[in-house]
Amino acid sequence: MKWSGVVKVLVGLAIAIAIFAVAGVLAFRYISQMTSLPPRPTFPNDQPSAKVKPSTAVAQPKTQAKPKPTPTPSKSPSPTATDAATYPARINLSQGLNVRDAPSVDANRIGGVDYNEQVSVLEESADGEWQRIRVESSGLEGWIKSGYSERIDEHPKENQ
Repeated sequence: MKWSGVVKVLVGLAIAIAIFAVAGVLAFRYISQMTSLPPRPTFPNDQPSAKVKPSTAVAQPKTQAKPKPTPTPSKSPSPTATDAATYPARINLSQGLNVRDAPSVDANRIGGVDYNEQVSVLEESADGEWQRIRVESSGLEGWIKSGYSERIDEHPKENQ
């Protein structure tokens, strides 16, 4: 065997090792990219969390741009009582409902009611889209979307 043959074998071996090393690095980067979670999406209606852990807080630079003012919610329909008397009702939405402090989807959430929970309907908005209720179990008063409660008959018919 000549020295030129030995050199050819060593050069071929070095090239093969280099190709395997590059392929391994590329495969590792591809797999690690596919296994990491994407960043959490943010939406315009997201509320900033009230509790921020100090360890996760990001230091803001001293020269910070002024924050954009939050848009003011549009005028909500003015509530008017459709019935002078309140009536008992039961929530019929299986997920339950948010209770808000005003008859608007932009209003603050002040609580919730569960499926099949009994409430008293106090009034309805002028457009009929919202109902002001009182939750019987907690006394919470607020607004829910109409159509997700059903009136309970106070005096069920007796079987004869």
